[in-house]
Amino acid sequence: QQFRLLARGIVEWLTQGVHLGQTRNSFAVHVDDVFAPDSRWDTERNCTPGDFDCAGGEGEGTTPIRMTADDAAYAAQWQRENGFTMDMVFNAGSGEEWKTEHGGTDALTARLLADKAQYRWVNHTYTHPFLGCVQDTSTVPWSCAKNADGSTKYMSRAEIAAQIRDNHNWAVGKGLPVDRAELVTGEHSGLKTLPQQPDDNPNLAGALADTGVRWIASDNSREPEQRTVGNALTVPRHPMNVYYNVGTAAEMADEYNWVYTSRADGGSGVCEDNPTSTCLDEPLDLTTGYAEHIVPQEARTALGHVLAGDPRPHYAHQSNLAEDRLLYPVMEKVLDDYRALFADNTPLENPRHSAIGTEVQRRAAWQTALANNRVTAYRIGTTVTVTAPSGTQIPVTAPEGTKKQLALGTTAFGTPYAGARSAWTTPAPLQSALTLKLP
Repeated sequence: QQFRLLARGIVEWLTQGVHLGQTRNSFAVHVDDVFAPDSRWDTERNCTPGDFDCAGGEGEGTTPIRMTADDAAYAAQWQRENGFTMDMVFNAGSGEEWKTEHGGTDALTARLLADKAQYRWVNHTYTHPFLGCVQDTSTVPWSCAKNADGSTKYMSRAEIAAQIRDNHNWAVGKGLPVDRAELVTGEHSGLKTLPQQPDDNPNLAGALADTGVRWIASDNSREPEQRTVGNALTVPRHPMNVYYNVGTAAEMADEYNWVYTSRADGGSGVCEDNPTSTCLDEPLDLTTGYAEHIVPQEARTALGHVLAGDPRPHYAHQSNLAEDRLLYPVMEKVLDDYRALFADNTPLENPRHSAIGTEVQRRAAWQTALANNRVTAYRIGTTVTVTAPSGTQIPVTAPEGTKKQLALGTTAFGTPYAGARSAWTTPAPLQSALTLKLP
C-alpha cells in the first residue's frame, strides 16, 4: 500500500510531470440479483439448499433472502450520504414472479422504482437462467447434457435473446436509465464454465448481437483478461468475499469458517486442498468474526485494486443489502480509507459498466501498440510529440496549463486529476501526431 501511494509521486518527480500513461483511481460495485431472492446458507448442513450438492429441495429448511422496501430506502440514503452510486444488476422477471406469489404487490419494487434515478441499472436477464449448456444435475458435480449425436446441448440463441430483451424492455417500460449495450448474465453463464463447459455457448455471440450488447461481464477470478464474444467484449469483475447466500453476520462467519477452516477444526478442509488458499488459525467467532476479521480483510483487498489503478468493478448481491446489510461496512471502509489517504484533487471515480469496459479495451490496445514498437514519444523544450497507430487512444499526463496543438491554434489539454492534467487522446484533425505545448 505504501508503495502504491508513493508511486505516482515518484513517476511525476522523475518525469517532471510529463509522461505517457494516466492513472485515475476508481471503485465500482455491482449488486447482482436485484428484485430476486437469494437462497440462504444452511448452518446445520453446511450447504445452500437449491445447490446441486446440497440434499433437499430449493430453500428447504431456510428462508430465502430478499431486500425489503426499508432496505431499498436505506440504500438510496446511504448513497446520498457517502457520495457513491451502486450499479443495480436486476432480474425483472424474478421480481414479477415474487409479486405474483405474494398477493400481486411488492413494496421493494415500488421503492426501488421510486428511487430509480439514484442508481445505475444493468441488465441481468429476465429470470436469471443458466445460459450455457443444458445442465444435467443427476450427478454431483453437474455435467452438460448431450444431444442424441453426443454433442453438447446448449440454450438456444432465441432463448438467450429473449431473456436479455424481455428484461431490457421491462426496464424501458418502467423508465429505468438502462443501457442496452451492458449485460451481466446469471453466474456469468453463457461464457465458458470450467471444467464442465470449456467453451462459450456457441449461441451466445449471436444473441448478444441480436440485442445490441457490447459489454458482457465475466468473472475476474476465472478470466482476468478482456476478450471478444462475437462483437462484444468482456468486462472482468472482481468477486467480493461477501457471500450471496447470507443475510446475517453470523451466517457469513459460519460459512467463512466452513470454507477457511481445516478438517481438524471442523471445517470443510477446502483451504487445505487449495494451494492458493490459507486456513484460519482458529474458527472465527460467529458474533464478532465478520466485523473484526472479514470486513477489514475484504476492504483491504478492494482498496488494493483501487490503489493499483485497476478499473475492474467489484460485485456482490442484493442479499448483502438486506437483513444485517453486510455490504455497507466493507464499502464504507474502502471509501473512508481512500479519502483519508488522498487529497480532494484525487477523487475516487465511480464509472459505469460500459465505461470500465472501454477503459480496459483502451489499455489493451495501448499495450499492444507499445509491445509492437508502434509508439514514438519525445520532448524538445516545451513541445511533446507522440505518434501511435491510427485510431489508437494515447494516455498522457502533463502539468496544469498544457495545451493541445490543433491545425489552427491550441486548446486546453485533458482534465485535472491529482494536481496534473491527463487524458486518453488522439492527434487533432489534420494532424499526424499528437502535439502538446507545456506551460
